[in-house]
Amino acid sequence: MNMRAELETALARAEGDWRRADDALEQAHAELATATAAWDKVVNDRRKADADRRKPGSAWDRSFPDRRKPDADRRSAEAGLAAFAMAVADRDRAYTARSKAEAACAKAEAALDAVTAARDAAGAALVAFKRAEGSV
Repeated sequence: MNMRAELETALARAEGDWRRADDALEQAHAELATATAAWDKVVNDRRKADADRRKPGSAWDRSFPDRRKPDADRRSAEAGLAAFAMAVADRDRAYTARSKAEAACAKAEAALDAVTAARDAAGAALVAFKRAEGSV
């Protein structure tokens, strides 16, 4: 195989890699948009929940029974506190998913940048070879 064919093959391979990296970046952006929408939903639903501390009559407005009284049962589960714990867990899961999607998006952008540089180098090498050959 001659040098020109090798350079054209390298350029075609680099363009294929670039297309795959671009598709991966688009997929990462789509996953980031989905994770961001889930995060926004969790944040917006926070104030509608029964576990919101700002809502009157929530579990946060009630005082705990005095433990010195014999009829006080401090072990009873508060539904508001359980709902708040679930809301915090949901928020943490959404935040973690969004963080992972942001990291995947950054990784895909870095891969696309690297493949773009390789593609540009292969194209420049082919153009330089054609100039040296005198066909350009």
